[in-house]
Order: sequence, then structure tokens, then C-alpha cells
Amino acid sequence: MKEIKNFVVFNSQVKHGQMNAAKQFYPGLEDNAAERSKLMREHKQAIANEVGFNINNIFMSLQANEKHPYVPGTSYTVTPEDVAEYEDLYNYDVWSDTIKLTRKTPRTVIGFNISDGANVIAMNTNTLEATSTFCSGAHINKGVPFTIASTLGGNPEDIMVDVSPFTYYFPFVGNDTMKEPNWISNKQIWSDCLTEKDGILYIDQKKALLRQLEASGIKSENIYVRENSLQNSNYYSSQRARLSDDKSQDGRFMHGVMFELEGQEREYDQTYIKKYPVK
Repeated sequence: MKEIKNFVVFNSQVKHGQMNAAKQFYPGLEDNAAERSKLMREHKQAIANEVGFNINNIFMSLQANEKHPYVPGTSYTVTPEDVAEYEDLYNYDVWSDTIKLTRKTPRTVIGFNISDGANVIAMNTNTLEATSTFCSGAHINKGVPFTIASTLGGNPEDIMVDVSPFTYYFPFVGNDTMKEPNWISNKQIWSDCLTEKDGILYIDQKKALLRQLEASGIKSENIYVRENSLQNSNYYSSQRARLSDDKSQDGRFMHGVMFELEGQEREYDQTYIKKYPVK
């Protein structure tokens, strides 16, 4: 096996195109699933060409639903058997908060497609393992970010964290029956994170997220936070689309991590591609 030299973390942008094939993101193609899927693969290929990976090697988890009840902190490790069985890992359905990448599948890419909620990639530079965990407001409310360090394992001081672009301060407009989102129930977690101004409730997702990561033992100086997607037109934002009544703003971009192997090193000048050296 080739030696692992670095972790490479990246995110796509609007210029790369939609990373999800949902019909609402492709006006005029709502009834053409095959064309939407084809376009999505072309979009993935655009970011893959820049970073240097095979789009068939992208593995992501699915979120809980009625058939797959939610259990906070669940994790799945992608295996060599998974890679052998699926020509395209994107077709493998696993329901979990966190997915883990190890040296057993060195060419796999893990991550998540996001908009306003954060995706957290954690890397242990000593054990050479990484995790990807979607941390929306609802996941923060359930304490999922606090589980990331223990799920990844090893000494927390060896953990580097890369947080995707996300909406730092989530604006919520309530009404007479709903003053705040129904996913806010743990007031201890949201302490000092809720501010009302001009009838809008601003939810500080960034503070609540970082507080849990640091409480789990991860050093604050080892946490890198990417841009505020709500205020940056380089990124899709469902919330910005609603606030501006502009559906073209809605969509999903990708945040992922892979190993850079010996003999395959590349130099990047894109700000959305970042290397993390291993020990």
C-alpha cells in the first residue's frame, strides 16, 4: 500500500453545479430523472478533476426517516467489501450521522452534500482516519458534534477539524404559533445562541457547534471553519433562496475528504481545497 502523505479536504461551489439530483434543483427537468443524474455526475466530475479523485469512489450516508429512525451519534465505516460490491459508492445506502474513512479503503472519498447546515470533517493525523458528520441545527440540538471526537478515536489533541461552509447565524421568522424552529428543544445547548431582532430570531449555529467540538477535547486552534454560505453567493443556500424569493439560489454543494497518496501529490491554488499533513 502506498504511504498516505496528507488528508485533502475540499468543497465544491456554485460554479461546479448541483451536487444533488433532486427535481427542485433542475427547472424543466422535473420529470427527467436520467438527465438530472447525468448532469449531477458531470458536476461532480468538475470538482473531481480539480481535486483528483474518481467520482465513483464518493461515499455518503443518508439521513434518518420513518423507515430508518434517528439514533444520535451512529457511525459507519466504509469497508473494502463495500468498494468491491458497488461500482459507484454513491448508490450504497447507509443511514448514520457519521461515516469513517480508514487506510483499508485508501482511494475512497467521504463527505456530504449541504446547504445551510454544517458538515464536519475530523481527521486524526496520527491514526490516519477521518470522519464526516452532518451537523445541521437539529443535529447540534441532539449533541451530535460532541460525539465526533470519540467516534473518530485516538488522542483528541491529534484531531484536526475542517467545517464546511454553512449558515453561521440562521435567520428564522416565526409566527403566532411557532416562535422558533421545532428542532430547538435543548435550551442548554442553545444558551447565548438565540437573539431576536426586528421579528427575526437569529440562531448562532457556529457558536453552538464549536462549543460542542471544543468540549469533546478538540483544540480550538485545530478547528478550521470555512465561509458563511448564507452571505456568500459562491454557495447554494436554501435559506437565502427563501429570503430572496429566488429559487436559483437553492441547491447543494459538496464537502469531502480523501487521502493524498505517495506519488500522487498535487499542488492546489484553489482556496476551497486544503491539505492537512499526517504525522
